[in-house]
Amino acid sequence: MENEYINFVKNVKYYRKKINMTQEQLAEKSDLSVSYIKQIESAKEFKNVTFNTICKLAKALNVNIEKLYKKMN
Repeated sequence: MENEYINFVKNVKYYRKKINMTQEQLAEKSDLSVSYIKQIESAKEFKNVTFNTICKLAKALNVNIEKLYKKMN
């Protein structure tokens, strides 16, 4: 489970930067707080990431959920 979470953390940051979006913009678009986005991207938030949060992030980043968990090379 931990590896999937590390993939998730890296991918959220990767896809956010790929579309030139700031953490603040992602927070606004996903209806989450900036501090929460920062916690997720720094891998400090593990147990409280809900499916609802994952869906919000995927929608805001315009990717499917599977891509957020896929290991990148």
